[in-house]
Amino acid sequence: MIALAKAGIGIFLVALLALQLWVVPEVAAGFAQLAPEFAGLRMPGVVLSGILLLCVQLALLCAWRLLARFGAGRLFEDGAFRWVDAMIGLTVAGMAVVAAGCGVIGAAGAGSPFVLILTFLALAAGAAIALLLGALREVLRQAVLLQDQVVGVAHAQENPPR
Repeated sequence: MIALAKAGIGIFLVALLALQLWVVPEVAAGFAQLAPEFAGLRMPGVVLSGILLLCVQLALLCAWRLLARFGAGRLFEDGAFRWVDAMIGLTVAGMAVVAAGCGVIGAAGAGSPFVLILTFLALAAGAAIALLLGALREVLRQAVLLQDQVVGVAHAQENPPR
């Protein structure tokens, strides 16, 4: 199952890379031709989209590392926390990029109420993801504490005091 999950992450990473390098710039170029008055938004849009996609890609790599730790039987160790923390940080960074993008669109006068609604929905989804990851981090913390207690009891039973 872990190999299948890693394969899925790998395919998704390749798809996101293709989106980042080819699709987003092409769509931005096409939009700049359709609406020349907003052609100045082309580069900020490509850059902010690229940063957002990079946040997603890095979060997927963190998930890959957690899967690798799980496969090696090392998920319930303190080192796993940094990967979960990184995913939470990347989620927050992605939310900041979305907010910055909304600000750029609004400053250029290209926005509509629909853009604000989409921004709000994206920020709400980001907050939900960050809170879910925070809850999963707490579950991981509890599992690590429980495992440490079990190992401590087993060690005490193997080596009784003299």
